[in-house]
Amino acid sequence: MALLEINKETCTKCGNCAAICPDGIILFIEGKYPRPVSDADQYCMRCGHCVSVCPTGSFTHAEMPPEQCPAIEDSLKISVEQCDQLIKSRRSIRRFQDKPVPREEITRLIEIARYAPTGHNHQEICWLVIDDRDKLRRFEEIGLDWMRHLVKKSPAIGLMLEGVIKRMEAGGKDFIREAPALVVAHAEKNSLMAAFDAPIALGYFDLAANVAGLGCCWAGFFMMAANTFPDLVEAVALPEDQYVYGTLMVGYPEYYHRRIPVRNPARITWR
Repeated sequence: MALLEINKETCTKCGNCAAICPDGIILFIEGKYPRPVSDADQYCMRCGHCVSVCPTGSFTHAEMPPEQCPAIEDSLKISVEQCDQLIKSRRSIRRFQDKPVPREEITRLIEIARYAPTGHNHQEICWLVIDDRDKLRRFEEIGLDWMRHLVKKSPAIGLMLEGVIKRMEAGGKDFIREAPALVVAHAEKNSLMAAFDAPIALGYFDLAANVAGLGCCWAGFFMMAANTFPDLVEAVALPEDQYVYGTLMVGYPEYYHRRIPVRNPARITWR
């Protein structure tokens, strides 16, 4: 079977597939059937736009037949107002209930997040979920050691971390906030796109988690240490060719937020 095929019995010759193809590998002349270029297999990025945009389901991609691509349901579309509240009501959660997050729930959110756009449709992001309580407690201990190490290495950083270290030495859990789970987005160290793609995917996860009754907080300290501090690198235990590009703390919020705080006005320049 060819990579790209057109059902001429149902094709309306609208040309949508050719117009939307980001790689320009579908040829179309008005009044004739669209057809792939001779080396389409080599240049196709497997984005699926051609299948998605065809109004009659006449365009088939061998790796994603139309029958395997769910239809977009108008009844499930949300309004601009609903989207506005979803985004603006999202909070960084730093206090979590002492309650595990079911793995099937995290899996469902990752299934949503993996549809986030990636550069040239590379889809290179991999996921590590850490929900073992003993490991998470160990991360807190390592996190404190990492902060002390940073202060010795650079006194200027100590001014920023001094308060955090004091709280943690007194029993505080500022490194990963006693979150019941960490969701780590990782990819190859030499990836050209992962530094951009991982935050987008985690952003999708973050918003979807809010809808599911969960809360997230971006674990910047963890991400920095997981790539540079030997003890944490060893504890996370990713393959040597992998790099942590983003991490979220995930759990059920201890407190319910009832209002949307004020933010600075948008700074917009029009050209």
